Amino acid sequence: MIGGRRLILGGLATLSAGAVGWELGFGFPRSGNSARATDPVAGNSPAAPASPVAAAAPPPSVPASVVTLPPWRRNAVRAPVVDGRPAITIVIDDLGVLRSGTARTLVLPGPLTLSWFPFAARLAEQVAEGVARGHETTLHMPMQAGPHTESSVGPNPLRVDLSPEVNLARLRDALAAVPGIVGFNNHMGTVATRNAGLMNLMAQEAKAQGMLFLDSVVIPHSEGVRRCDVAGVPTAARDVFIDNTARPGDIIAALAEIEAHARRTGHCIAIGHPRPHTLDALEAWLPTLHGKGFTLWPLSAAVAWRNGLPLAA
Repeated sequence: MIGGRRLILGGLATLSAGAVGWELGFGFPRSGNSARATDPVAGNSPAAPASPVAAAAPPPSVPASVVTLPPWRRNAVRAPVVDGRPAITIVIDDLGVLRSGTARTLVLPGPLTLSWFPFAARLAEQVAEGVARGHETTLHMPMQAGPHTESSVGPNPLRVDLSPEVNLARLRDALAAVPGIVGFNNHMGTVATRNAGLMNLMAQEAKAQGMLFLDSVVIPHSEGVRRCDVAGVPTAARDVFIDNTARPGDIIAALAEIEAHARRTGHCIAIGHPRPHTLDALEAWLPTLHGKGFTLWPLSAAVAWRNGLPLAA
């Protein structure tokens, strides 16, 4: 038992050699592989009547007391009632830099959770469009990944070779850069997320700022969920990567895996990226989910359920 919740560890696949850093080519002068995993945090199926989130729809008019809620609840998108359906959460990472992919992502049916790079240009304007379309907002936080330099990870990542003061300043700056977030997940981080000290620093700041954390699970035995659980931070781990490869057949297979996982466990958190083949598949697949018996959930609802927490006051 950790922090009052049972952790189910293991089942983490080895890294896929073909998914390093992809082809952003940030070109910054300064100085992830992906793995499939099961969620380390156990909980009841969202289809069960006792689901804390399914029963917690916020009122049409938000009372003044809501402003005192932590940001992960205050900025949360209203979670559709599941009505006995398995729930699926889709997180789209790496947003704000590749404008064509970002534009296609914004118009996808949702609610989706959009995870934005803190260094993207015109960030407030881009995020506002996503919010207007009913999507939830998170920060996509760069973290140190193997030998990769900041030209592939992005500027100012969390690094194991920096002082706590520098890492804390970088995290705070990034959290402040993306408006209206419920929390954040890691971009890359094959080195950073297995470092208990750095993940503890991250978790303590998430707790202080009232944020949730989604572990992208880019490496086995990540410390992200474990450190957040100890710190009392609402947290979850990604179940499926949609686009470990760019091959359309592999992406379609991943979407089938999402459905199977959600039917088996009651819920699935999946991460994808604003790449052409991924967006082609999502544009065709997302409109079919309701007819197949699924409900789309924002990340805040999934994390609330997995941590046994109510979403609304």
